[in-house]
Amino acid sequence: MSRIEIHADDFGESIHASEDILTCIKAGALDSISILSNMSCFEKCVEMYREAETDFPISPKLSVHLNFMEGKCLSEPKQLPDLVDCEGHFCISWMRLFARSYLPGKNDLKRQLKAEMELQIGAVRRAFPGMKKLRIDSHQHTHMIPVVAEALFEAIEENEWKVEYIRNSREPIGPFLRAVSLYGTFQPVNFVKNLILNYCALLMETRMKRLGCKPMFLWGLIMSGHMDEARVRKLLPAMKKAAERKERELEILFHPGQVKKSEISPEFSQPEAIAFHISDNRRVEKEAVMSLGRQYDPDIV
Repeated sequence: MSRIEIHADDFGESIHASEDILTCIKAGALDSISILSNMSCFEKCVEMYREAETDFPISPKLSVHLNFMEGKCLSEPKQLPDLVDCEGHFCISWMRLFARSYLPGKNDLKRQLKAEMELQIGAVRRAFPGMKKLRIDSHQHTHMIPVVAEALFEAIEENEWKVEYIRNSREPIGPFLRAVSLYGTFQPVNFVKNLILNYCALLMETRMKRLGCKPMFLWGLIMSGHMDEARVRKLLPAMKKAAERKERELEILFHPGQVKKSEISPEFSQPEAIAFHISDNRRVEKEAVMSLGRQYDPDIV
């Protein structure tokens, strides 16, 4: 049977979002979380984690959540001219990063990405010194973009990091196509994201295999921001079957941490993403995590 991991992204995005995620951890409902290191609340969120740690029934696996979409860079802004504004806020879009993978100047962009990811990874490792082997993913799956992936693999090699996991944002599409009764509940644009990321995954998988990363599927793209319990339970058997057929682990990705409107600041530099951060759907996803977590449903793994 393929292993299933219930995962939460965006610890460190805001104080309230991190409190929500800690609630899920203390309930034993999360197997792993991803940590942002470039938001102003990072140190406070690390402190909150440390204070809550004695209440964890199981300590979750920790991943570095590389962030080139929001927040402030950890580098000097002048060192990242293609990524941030003069104040250091990230200002490049996902599609622009993707396009730059195939345009002149890619090597200079790769150098900037590498410098910043080394600092973000270093910040998380210092905060959590028990992290001997790295687990890596990214905000909005930017590590899957070819130029970002190249920078990441070069950084891993040059720093001789030991890596046990890199998220492969590859989501099987078959279970969604067969769930005819749910067609009206899926956002068409997310199918486009699914196809782009599956393309990127094909470019990455050989290098991930060389690092010893286990083959996996991710579930949380087509339903991104809307991972409610009812649809997750309906699709779970088909997703498990898809993972088992390909002998892959399955990571179920949730965003159970809700940002309060009062926490929105210039750090949230993508105006179109703010609605996602403060959405009540994040509360719905938190409820799904609390219900689906292994403490409540031991048959999920």
